Amino acid sequence: MRLVNVILNFLLSVLEASRKPTVNWFAKMILLASFGELGAHIFSAQIPIDRWGITFTIGGGNTGIFIFLFAVSLALLAYGEYSEKKEADDSQLITVRHMGLIDHGIDDIRNYLPKKLKRIRSQPFSIIHENSHQTNDLNELNNQLENICRLPLFIKDSGETLNNAKKHILYGGVAPVPMVATAGHVISNMQDVNVGDWDREKRKWHFNSEFDDKETLNFEEINNKCFQSKRVAIVISLSIPIRLNFIENDFSDDAIYKVTYESGEHKYDNACSSKKQARLAKSILEFINNEVLPSYPNLEQFDVFVSAQASFVFRIGSVLNQGHLPRIVFYHFDPNSEGKKHPWGVVLNDNKQGYEVVT
Repeated sequence: MRLVNVILNFLLSVLEASRKPTVNWFAKMILLASFGELGAHIFSAQIPIDRWGITFTIGGGNTGIFIFLFAVSLALLAYGEYSEKKEADDSQLITVRHMGLIDHGIDDIRNYLPKKLKRIRSQPFSIIHENSHQTNDLNELNNQLENICRLPLFIKDSGETLNNAKKHILYGGVAPVPMVATAGHVISNMQDVNVGDWDREKRKWHFNSEFDDKETLNFEEINNKCFQSKRVAIVISLSIPIRLNFIENDFSDDAIYKVTYESGEHKYDNACSSKKQARLAKSILEFINNEVLPSYPNLEQFDVFVSAQASFVFRIGSVLNQGHLPRIVFYHFDPNSEGKKHPWGVVLNDNKQGYEVVT
C-alpha cells in the first residue's frame, strides 16, 4: 500500500508540474516532440494489406518539422536559462549551519544545495556550539539561544530591499532537539525554507525530496490526569523509543500523550518527504487543538519531547508557532545527567520572557 501511495504521489507531482509549466518545461516537451518526429522520419515502415489492396506507411516524410521544433526548443531553453539566471541574481539565499553536537567532520551544507538554489549566491550564518548536548551550563546554552534568535534580524537586514518571494533560507542543523525546534519556531513565517538532514551513514546532506507514502500517526493517552491539570506532555517518538518512565519521574504532574507511527516502527530518517513532514506536523497540531486543549481547560504549559530527524523537529517547532497555544517548552534528554534526565529545555512562546532556557 505504501508503494502504491508513493507511485500515486509521483503521478500527482507530474500533474502538478504540468499545471504550472515553466519555460524550460515547454522547451523540454518541444525537444522531445522534435526527436519523436526525427525518429518517425528515420524509422519508417510500410505495412501492405493484400486483402484490401492498400499499404499503410508509418514514418518517413520531410525533416523540416524536426528542424523547426528543434530550433524552437533550443531558443526556449536559452531563454529559460537566461530567466533563471536573472531571477537567481535578484534573489537572496541564507545558508544556516547549526552545529550543537559533536562535529564528526560534517560537511558544509552549501556543497549539497538543491537544484533550484544552486544559482543563488549564498550568505552563510553559523551557529556553532559543539557538545551543547553534554552541558547544563545556562550561560553556554543561552549564548546558543541568542545566536538562533539573531537569525530573523540577520535575514531582514541582509535582504531589506527584497520581497519575501526573493528570499530563500537553507537550514542544516545537528544540534539538541530544543535548539533545532527553536530555529524552526523563529523562522516559521519565512516564505521559502529548505531544511536538510545529515545522513550519518552516507555522510552527506539530503533534502527530503521523496514522495509521501501516506503513513499516519497514532495518538495514545498514557497518563490521564484530572481535567484541571495545568501541564501536558506531548511525547513524539519516531526515530527511537522515548523512555516514558523518565518523563513520568521528571514531570509527575503532567498528563502524557504519546505520538508514534501507526505501524509502531522506530527508525531514523523515516520521513524523508517534505510533504509527509508537513502533513504529520499538521496532524499533531490538529490533535492538540481538537483533543488536548478541550480536555484541559486550565492548561498552562506543554512539555514537548521528540525523537525524530532534525528536519522534522524543525518543522514541529515551526508549526507550533500559534498565538492561541499555551506556554511551550521543548526538553533535552541526557541519560548521563545526575538527577533529572531532562535537565533543561527551551521556552518558545513566553510573551513576557520571550525565548528562554529553563531547568
